[in-house]
Amino acid sequence: MAAYPPVTLLVRNIDKSARFYDRALGFAPAWDGLLLGPFGQSLRLVEVADTTAGGCVIVTIEVADVDKAVDAILNNGGGRAEKLMGDAPLYLGPDGEMLSLARRGLDGADRIKLVVYDFDGVMTDNLVSVDQDGRESVRADRSDGLGVGMIRSLGLEQVILSTEANPVVKARADKIGLEAIHGIRDKGSALIELAEKRAISVADILYVGNDVNDADAMGLAGFKAAPADSHPSILALADYITEVPGGYGVIRELADVLTAGRG
Repeated sequence: MAAYPPVTLLVRNIDKSARFYDRALGFAPAWDGLLLGPFGQSLRLVEVADTTAGGCVIVTIEVADVDKAVDAILNNGGGRAEKLMGDAPLYLGPDGEMLSLARRGLDGADRIKLVVYDFDGVMTDNLVSVDQDGRESVRADRSDGLGVGMIRSLGLEQVILSTEANPVVKARADKIGLEAIHGIRDKGSALIELAEKRAISVADILYVGNDVNDADAMGLAGFKAAPADSHPSILALADYITEVPGGYGVIRELADVLTAGRG
């Protein structure tokens, strides 16, 4: 998950501005004027005298749906700016600050019913350590455990589907409370079976993979995501490419994407 530094805005009334950014763009108040938004974005509001508020600040905000965000801005006291940034329209916040909207996320994410993850290269950095006795170990990002919980709170099922027969897959799955199906050679057929057991369509599945052995399953799934360091053929298939590489918070980033897409 990308970590963005807070953007500081000078405002006339913190409460008024906080309500605007909460209702219009999903930035929830945290503490001391800090607002936490989708995709790891944050704003810090600093109350100042009328003459120094607003100004010619341009804030770029990532949103899941630009049209919905525009409507929300206009319906909550914002406006349209006369200026453009390139060819892109700008919008106005409550103190005259200009807002540029950038789309990010998965189209139709509210249709997703099941998320299926590859293990190596998605939940790990695709490296393995081997000790002198041949025992293998891998590294995982703790933030992915939080991401799994966030996705679960959206009402989505999650499953790990791995070609690896290594017991580390099940151990990690048990740790974060996921079903793990490992030792799978034909991931496409396994994905169809998962859909049939749940009486859902493969079109309602988000598959997260990183290498060529994920291609069949990704081709079947209605939604496809890949870590930033995935094989080029998988990146070409992906509807969403995470900013982080495998093993560095892929699921945590996807949790933000899915939360924003269903908000």
